Amino acid sequence: MTAAQYFANHDRRRRFPWSLYHRDLERRLAHAVRALRPGAKLLVVGCGLEPFVPGVDGPRYYGADLDADSIAACRARYPELEARLAVCSNAYELPSDGEFDVAFDAIVAKEVIEHLDDPERWMTVLAQRLAPGGELLITTPNYGRFSTLPLLEATLLELFARRDGYSRRHIHPSRFTRQRLRNLALPGLTIVQLESTLTRWALFARWRKGYTAATGDAR
Repeated sequence: MTAAQYFANHDRRRRFPWSLYHRDLERRLAHAVRALRPGAKLLVVGCGLEPFVPGVDGPRYYGADLDADSIAACRARYPELEARLAVCSNAYELPSDGEFDVAFDAIVAKEVIEHLDDPERWMTVLAQRLAPGGELLITTPNYGRFSTLPLLEATLLELFARRDGYSRRHIHPSRFTRQRLRNLALPGLTIVQLESTLTRWALFARWRKGYTAATGDAR
């Protein structure tokens, strides 16, 4: 998918029927982010054209993406965030200079992990940039057996993609079910929430750094 195709696809998200997928995810993300302390440092990884969580103004937002065109577009749209928007040198590194020389209270990655060949390596990198007690919030398509998403992707969504000049067949090398997300081996991170959306098309997961699920204590 080219940058132009991504931009066009992004603009559809709040229109029906695409809103059926995205609206519930955004509601769950917003609920989790509103629980952060005011001014919490929040990094949106793979931010695309949206370096924030819609409807939540409390955090101090940062945005990072592999695509330089997306970051350039964000800087033009949100000049107040310019110093806190950066291009990643590769999929497994985060910016660390200037404003990015901080530990984050939360990291959000909406619809990113499915594009990674090595999701555990990527999540380990994110975990290293979290402050103690910090949270990693991830959303991803649901490929579980009770989800109708795989059928939709192979038929209707593939037709839309081909109309726009690309195919969806190979854009998600890592396909997650609830169990696969739960079983990720991530030193220092403990999963504290895992839900599917009402349609069962997507998953929302939340990990905490330095948290013992058995006791509820931060370590």
